[in-house]
Amino acid sequence: MLTLFVVSSLEGWPDIMYQGIDSTSIEKGPQKDANIIYSLYFVGFILVGSFFFLNFFVGVIFLNFEEAQKEERAALILNDKQIEWIDIMKMVIKAKPDLETTFIPKGKFRKMLHSFVTSNAFDIFVMV
Repeated sequence: MLTLFVVSSLEGWPDIMYQGIDSTSIEKGPQKDANIIYSLYFVGFILVGSFFFLNFFVGVIFLNFEEAQKEERAALILNDKQIEWIDIMKMVIKAKPDLETTFIPKGKFRKMLHSFVTSNAFDIFVMV
């Protein structure tokens, strides 16, 4: 089990795979490339063990985090409408409106001045 844990953590798994390939039988010494088929087992275990089960592990942590968040909200003694209002207020605070394109003046002179002030040339002029 410890060997499989080391292989699934992807730390030093090639060395363990080469030792498995070189193994022969009980009370016999290792021979180079005695069981090449074992390499398929290690590659398959890495694909299934590391990536598949690691995703399950991350999923469980994510679900536990969501449940803890729900419990934290429930501890505030708020109803669903109040929680929804708080979420909307958080979104409003995080919103960054594009004021340069939303407040374009209607007058001809002010519109020309606005386009000059919001241009890159004006930025360069100010920096110089």
